[in-house]
Amino acid sequence: MSETFEYENLRDWLKIVRDQGEIVDIEGAHWDGEMGALTYLARKRRQGPALLFDHIPGHAPGHRVLVNTLGSCRRLGLALGLGGVTSDRELLEKWKEKWNALKLIPPEWVQNSPLLENHRSGSEIDLGSFPAPRWHEGDSGRYLGTGCVVILRDPDTGWVNLGTYRVQLHGPNRITCFIGATHHGYLIRQKYLSRNEPCPVAITLGQDPLLLVVASALGVPPNKDEYEYAGGIKGRPIPVIAGKLTGLPIPASAEVALEGYFLPDEKIEEGPFGEFTGYYASGARHEPVIEVKQIYHRTEPILMGAPPSRPPNEGSYVNGFLRSGSVEEEMKGAGVPDLHAVWCHEVGAGRMLIAVAIRQRYPGHAKQALVMATSCYTGVQNGKIVIAVDEDIDVSNLEEVMWAACTRVDPGRDVEILRRMPGSFLDPSLEPGHAHYQSRLLIDATRPFEWRDRFARTVSVDKSVLERVQQRWGRLLDRA
Repeated sequence: MSETFEYENLRDWLKIVRDQGEIVDIEGAHWDGEMGALTYLARKRRQGPALLFDHIPGHAPGHRVLVNTLGSCRRLGLALGLGGVTSDRELLEKWKEKWNALKLIPPEWVQNSPLLENHRSGSEIDLGSFPAPRWHEGDSGRYLGTGCVVILRDPDTGWVNLGTYRVQLHGPNRITCFIGATHHGYLIRQKYLSRNEPCPVAITLGQDPLLLVVASALGVPPNKDEYEYAGGIKGRPIPVIAGKLTGLPIPASAEVALEGYFLPDEKIEEGPFGEFTGYYASGARHEPVIEVKQIYHRTEPILMGAPPSRPPNEGSYVNGFLRSGSVEEEMKGAGVPDLHAVWCHEVGAGRMLIAVAIRQRYPGHAKQALVMATSCYTGVQNGKIVIAVDEDIDVSNLEEVMWAACTRVDPGRDVEILRRMPGSFLDPSLEPGHAHYQSRLLIDATRPFEWRDRFARTVSVDKSVLERVQQRWGRLLDRA
């Protein structure tokens, strides 16, 4: 396994991925529905390939869109500087080791960047020249940003925040950026707008895949700089240039960057848009308009798309992976002993279904683990179904988890409900306008502690025998 970064920018990353046979080139797919459908099919394949779209109807050849960027353990490992992994569990173990030893490194300001190869401002701006897909059939329009990075600076403290939010195209120089009210970007934006001041913003539409991970799924605490975390993961500073208009730090390795302002006195209807739960749960609303005043881009730019959809999707994979590590570390920090493994399953969008494996040590140990998994900082965010299993269950294998739930659970004994926990307006099971509270389902699928020694033996195959026959005859099964 390599612990060093093998790439400097998205194009370096793509070359490595191409050499590994993990990318498929697609020419001629239409931005209206076809690109979204192909993205859906690629993500439905376990460890499916990345797709690079070119020759998109209505757009110049070379204006490309990359999707399912981080949809395999190998590509995600490459982005995190953990190349050579072959399974999700292996990647998670390597990631936890790296995360626990992480040292933050501030970004480095530079003067030059390939991003400055092309520059447009004023009447030259035409956002429609970039291939913005309409990803889902029920979407209200074209979305220029889904795998983007939105850069904001707190007007009071100077704190720079990176986030990933959806960006809808409304005109040659008009876009909206929907930000949920609990996100750091929303809090920063509201400081400006509440003072009737325009809010400076920069948005990259294609960038180092590591920055997409950090901005969208890492869960960096408030008042902390995502650039510093990215630098720590990379082991060296992230190069940034100063936006000519806003002075905001823009990744020097970006493919496309927009600069402009959220306007305090202009709103337009945004949405509906297919969301990470697989529903149109939030409908449409009026959002502040961004007036784009500057565009920078590389020649033949590559945009990154990461559209949410019915899980599994790229976001559910990356979020589930990183949240698994976070929940596990937070539970350990809260004093839950003998925690064997945690996994946030994709079927719950990497959030809503958490499996926890423990080695039982005392009565109530499983209940303690269940409550903590849904109450810790990461788990309390939509962690509405939690299943505790014994250490013989692979928590990343949903079939094994559900087998344990079917065979070790007596509903009258092992199922609990926590009521009036924090809710989410994106959860379609909650009545619109009444999503302040949410119940949590806790399922103890461990062997009952009091008589676990008398619980029926599981049917199994000796591991040494499995390894021996795999070596001798496994290739015959692989051909089937």
